[in-house]
Amino acid sequence: MDTSSHLYLLITSFLLLQWLIVYSSANSDINIDRSSLVAFKSQISFDPHNILAKNWSSESSICSWMGVTCDSHYQRVTQLNISSMGLAGTISPEIGNLSFLVSLDISNNSFHGSIPHSIFNMSFLQVLNLRINSLSSSLPNDMCKHNLHRLKRLRISYNELYGEIQSSLGQCSKLEYLYLYNNRFSGHVPTQIGNLTLLQLLDLGANYLSGNIPKEIGALTNLQTLDMSTNKFTGPVPSEIGNLTILQYLDLGHNMLSGNIPKEITHLTNLQDLIMSYNMLWGSLPKEIGNMTSITRIFFKLYYFVAFK
Repeated sequence: MDTSSHLYLLITSFLLLQWLIVYSSANSDINIDRSSLVAFKSQISFDPHNILAKNWSSESSICSWMGVTCDSHYQRVTQLNISSMGLAGTISPEIGNLSFLVSLDISNNSFHGSIPHSIFNMSFLQVLNLRINSLSSSLPNDMCKHNLHRLKRLRISYNELYGEIQSSLGQCSKLEYLYLYNNRFSGHVPTQIGNLTLLQLLDLGANYLSGNIPKEIGALTNLQTLDMSTNKFTGPVPSEIGNLTILQYLDLGHNMLSGNIPKEITHLTNLQDLIMSYNMLWGSLPKEIGNMTSITRIFFKLYYFVAFK
């Protein structure tokens, strides 16, 4: 055999070996994803339309399963969307083994129990939507310390989650939408909330949060919607809210806020809805409020009202 033929065989053998390694690794990875989804399915106790029972078959590729989307190159699960299927059960911790997952949406079902900590270890996750279920647990102390650094949307409204909003949430610096509405969160809002400077929406309404509204809220200059209504906030409305100049919706109603309405609130010239009813605010409305021409709804019920300054 001449040198060129020998070299050709060596290169061919090397490429074949490399392909076998990649193929074996890919098969191993997709089997991890399959096992994770099978474990998740096993914790579902009610599937009224038998969607998963019929469609999530061992005889077909998981990439063809309803609600499952795979990456076309690596054939790894990148999205799981089983929202509004009427499902009930608990969330299997094996869901955290879907290491390529970018979006997880199990909203508008009847899942109960705790949110597995493994979900908060998913390093590629950008969208987490668990809203409208019956989940009951606290958020982990280190929820954004080690992973979730790509998370952009966190929607866990309409559950039964409790405990404090963890200060480590401030390390999820890519967050754009944060929905915690209608849970049982209590305690103070951590000042680290001011680190989430990309936030466009912050909804903390209908919880049991207390203490002052942190002045660090004023650092969230990309906010368009801020809802902190129906809590137990006390103290003044921070003047730093006037920094949120592109804000369109502000609801601080149904709290125990006191003091004057800060003049800086008139800096919110893009505001369309201003709701501060049912607090203990007093004094007078700044006359500059008449310059806020974008407002379509305004609700005040001052504890002691003195007309315009």
